[in-house]
Amino acid sequence: MKERILYNWHSVRVVYLVIGLLITVYAAVTKEWTGLLPGAYFLSMAVFHFGCATGGCYVAPMKNAAKKTASTEPVFEEIK
Repeated sequence: MKERILYNWHSVRVVYLVIGLLITVYAAVTKEWTGLLPGAYFLSMAVFHFGCATGGCYVAPMKNAAKKTASTEPVFEEIK
């Protein structure tokens, strides 16, 4: 868990952190307590690195991808 929080920070995670902080602070200052939920969501996405938008749904490419793409090319037939 420590590695997930401290490492692999990239621009999207920083943007989510800034958005989450802005929403949370604005909701607290204006006393709009329902705004804390979206702010907490964005903050947790940034801190804990989850969600598809931050690359959490990344699927590693296949090792034999070059061989697979060569065999899946379409075959065309000439129609007379």
